[in-house]
Formats: sequence, structure tokens, C-alpha cells
Amino acid sequence: MRCKILCNASTLSYLDAATIRRWGTRCLCAKFRTVAQPRLQWEHSLEVFANHTSFEGDRRYLFLRVLTDGLAECESSKPSDPEHLASKKLLTKDEYARIKSIIIDPKLAKVGRRYETWYAVVDTSTEWEIEIQRAGQAQVIQVLNFSPGLTKLMKHPYPDALVKLGCNVEKLRADVLGDSPSLDNECKKVLGLKDQRKP
Repeated sequence: MRCKILCNASTLSYLDAATIRRWGTRCLCAKFRTVAQPRLQWEHSLEVFANHTSFEGDRRYLFLRVLTDGLAECESSKPSDPEHLASKKLLTKDEYARIKSIIIDPKLAKVGRRYETWYAVVDTSTEWEIEIQRAGQAQVIQVLNFSPGLTKLMKHPYPDALVKLGCNVEKLRADVLGDSPSLDNECKKVLGLKDQRKP
């Protein structure tokens, strides 16, 4: 019964973020096989969903969400994981301050709504749906196949503010999952990381 009540949209809208996270919307809504995602302006600073398409089929998962209290969460991209197994991490003050400074950059607020990059292999793609909460309304940016190195090589580079955001999103997601980030050289430069490849 509790699950049914808390999954009701009208009831869920009155819950504070701490209560939602404490109970876990995935657990509460298991009976309905859906993840409740209340769109409360104060709940998250940044949210990125990934839509992955391949010959195996399509799937959508939470790539990264950063809440205003510093909690970061994401879901596995592997379809074999039950209900996209979720991972969470409470960011340090420095980690949250870094991602927050990127989000509030006025230059990021002025980037375009959609960017596309196509690889030589076109039977697989991943599109990000980025949502950033701003005063009055959310900013939405769609990025197909984020690859700052390739776009620079093709003479169609992303805006610097978008590169900085995307590279930090990839690194932060890897940190939350406990994985080593898979970054191209442009992202390594942006993040100040050394290229670990052997000559």
C-alpha cells in the first residue's frame, strides 16, 4: 500500500528530496516497474539521460543526476543488469562546487539545443538528453555521440563550455560507478589528466 501511495504523482510532489531518496523511488515503485522522477525545480541541478541504439535494440538509462544536496546517481548501461542497477555517491564539497561552477557558467547557458556527431560505424549511437535547472525554466541540450576530439578533427568543435560539461559528466559518472573513465584526449586536456597510453 505504501508503494502505491508514494508512487502517486500528486502525493509524490509533496515529498521532500531527502524522503524520496531515503525510501528509494525505485523500491517504492517496484510494483509498477517504473522509476518515479519528480520534476521539482529544487531537486536536481543536472540530469543526463542516455538513449542508446544498437543492433541489439534500444535502451534508455540515467547517465548522471546531480542533486542540489551533492548526491550524484546513475544507472548501469548494461541491459543485463536488473532494472538498470543504480549507483549513488555523495560528492565532496569540492566535487560539487566544480560541477556547479560549470553549470552556472553563462557561456553554457548560450550553447545550442542540439549537436550531432556520426562515427564511421553507424549501427550504434548514444544520445544524451541534458537538463540543467535554471531560473524560470530548464535548459535542455541534446548531444548525439559526444566526442570532442572527433568534432575538433572534423573542424566542427563543440563550444568550450559544452566540452567542459560533457567531459566532467563522463568522469563523474565513472567515479559514481567506481570505474576508470573512458575519455578521449580532448577530455583529458580539459580535466588536466595525463594520457596513460604507452608510446
